[in-house]
Amino acid sequence: MYQITVKYPVSKVDIAIEKLYLFDIYNVFYEAPIEVTTTEYGYGYYEKNNEIIDLKIVVETDNEEEVNRQLNIIKESLEVSEVTVTKIDIPSFETSFEPIDLNNDWIIAAPDYDAKDKSKINFIPQGAFGTGLHETTQDCLRFILEEDFNDKTVLDIGAGSGILSLAASIKGAKNVTALDIRDVKDEVEYNASLNGLNNIQVVVGDALNGEITLDKDFDCIFINIGGEELQGFMDFINSHLKEKGKLLISGLVEWSFYKVIDEVISYGYKVKDKKQSNEWCTALLDKE
Repeated sequence: MYQITVKYPVSKVDIAIEKLYLFDIYNVFYEAPIEVTTTEYGYGYYEKNNEIIDLKIVVETDNEEEVNRQLNIIKESLEVSEVTVTKIDIPSFETSFEPIDLNNDWIIAAPDYDAKDKSKINFIPQGAFGTGLHETTQDCLRFILEEDFNDKTVLDIGAGSGILSLAASIKGAKNVTALDIRDVKDEVEYNASLNGLNNIQVVVGDALNGEITLDKDFDCIFINIGGEELQGFMDFINSHLKEKGKLLISGLVEWSFYKVIDEVISYGYKVKDKKQSNEWCTALLDKE
């Protein structure tokens, strides 16, 4: 297997890829040059359109004639003379990842990892948000793993990988509803099976436009998708959280935390506890 690399203006890269497609050359990729910006509720980015990037084409063969054929097509169709050709190994897609120590006697790790004297959430990431690496996910997990969910019903809004749902179920929740606008059903159910859990129901759809409806209320609701999104969900949350229920919110940045939390409080909630890791804030609230 070989990788052909071409220096190319990012402003013309879409046209270049279309040209290569005409010759059945499809394994084309590049890293878009971006500038990270700060927004009111977190971070954004914009693409820098005047950069020169590495346009990479993978040739999935060791046949030198085929490599040279594609190399000539690339030079002619993209009108470039300087290219780099590198022999690469077939990528190995790991089914596990480095264990994540939550520093509270709990570890997130693959099933074959020996956690020794610590408790473990068995987990293999499949691509959805929430692998346990981000500060917001870790602080949510610390809150959840400190709580007793025995006989409690839980709604996890924006469940992603389902890592928060797994933690609630492991901590004794009677049942958990994992809600996401994307189809994360296979991933959540797979990781639930690694922990011997069978009480997590995955619901896929947009809850705010009526695409899905929930016909029950919950003792606890988690939402870790950002301050602006939380504000948009507050009516939905308030209508589905039982009186005296608990609300766990995260994805909030320190510079807009109090603006967001004041709106949540206006619905009749009281902050019970707060954690902060770097600029990211997480709070546990009681519904009064």
